[in-house]
Amino acid sequence: MRVLVVGWFSFTEVIATVGDERAAEVVGGWLTGAGIPHDVAWARYLDRGVDHARVDPAGYTHLVWVCGPLLEDPLLTGLLDRFPRARRLAVGVSVVDRAAAARFDAVWPRDAPGSPPRPDLAIDPPRDGPAVVATVFAPVQPEYGARGRHAHVQDVVERWVADRGLGSFDVATDLLTPSGQRQHVAQVQAVLGRADVVVSSRLHGLVLGLGRGRPVIAVDPVVGGAKVSAQAAALGWPVLLGADEVDPTALDAALDRCLLPAEPVLPAWADVARAAADQRARLVAALAG
Repeated sequence: MRVLVVGWFSFTEVIATVGDERAAEVVGGWLTGAGIPHDVAWARYLDRGVDHARVDPAGYTHLVWVCGPLLEDPLLTGLLDRFPRARRLAVGVSVVDRAAAARFDAVWPRDAPGSPPRPDLAIDPPRDGPAVVATVFAPVQPEYGARGRHAHVQDVVERWVADRGLGSFDVATDLLTPSGQRQHVAQVQAVLGRADVVVSSRLHGLVLGLGRGRPVIAVDPVVGGAKVSAQAAALGWPVLLGADEVDPTALDAALDRCLLPAEPVLPAWADVARAAADQRARLVAALAG
């Protein structure tokens, strides 16, 4: 016996979703736990598993289709035709077309006409997961001229996040969103607080992240250092990379330091409080005349 796990995620012609991926992981986990030999067929652009179009159909006794709709489609039809001797099973699917479903020996749908719905397979909680990082990128700042490496820094960080498989979300700090909606600082603080780590090339990404109690990988996008480096020094924050230092290895080390520190990595809060009190006193005194 050998099973080939397939779905819409198996076709290079289709851009599948993370829900498809999670469902395939769940079914693969079931098979592994049961000791059933299997392969998962992934689209070529995902660069893993096997290619359903290149494997030997005779090498599989069962075809298990996972997730997505069952409907009359040339891709699905061609796949089934290529494995004529395999027993065909479908699980976690939406039955859109009864004729397509009839080509399977057994179907356990998440929804189908006349059947009660079942929970989608992707609901199965992961046993563990990657860290979640909030990214805060500074736009190009012309005042720094040729010293600015803003686009380079953003590209390196985004590629690193993707290559490491980290959960991530980008946080904009403008008071108006691209759609013209007003944004408040409390909203940004709340979002940053949901991350395990903040990665920021913006000064206020560093400040607001630390203020919300999140460790921050500060990346100064200006060669030689500018306001991000200055602020990290003012806060006593040690996790700082220069524009000419940022690379996957340095980011890995910084992430480890933030997530698994030998000692708690914290800003110098006492110094921060003293500096804020001094500035407040000086401003009030100047205004009092």
